[in-house]
Amino acid sequence: MNFMENELMINTPYCQIQYLKEKNAILCTWKQFCKGEDYKEPFLSGLELIKKHNITTWITDTTNGFENEEVDTVWLLQEIMPQFIESSLEKIVFIIAEESSLMDEILGQKEALGEFFEVELVDKI
Repeated sequence: MNFMENELMINTPYCQIQYLKEKNAILCTWKQFCKGEDYKEPFLSGLELIKKHNITTWITDTTNGFENEEVDTVWLLQEIMPQFIESSLEKIVFIIAEESSLMDEILGQKEALGEFFEVELVDKI
């Protein structure tokens, strides 16, 4: 990946958010478990990028993903998803291994999000 053509928005111990110009996408790479503000920051930064660049695709790398705290899931569904739905976002991609312990959770998200977005599960981008 050529970092000169891509914009690194945030890089914390928990998550990296990057704008992939050539794909008009955000790549959200989770690194380890987090909650609260550490969980919210990547989504809020990503929302800024969506608005700035009229981004159409959100890619989440769940390779090092984790189950969310219930309070964070509620925040995501009630606060961020409505803003994503009203944005330029058209597609959500989950990078997930077939044997991932998160598969059931991600399949549930695929079903719920499928009402608003094209949703894909892939093993790599």
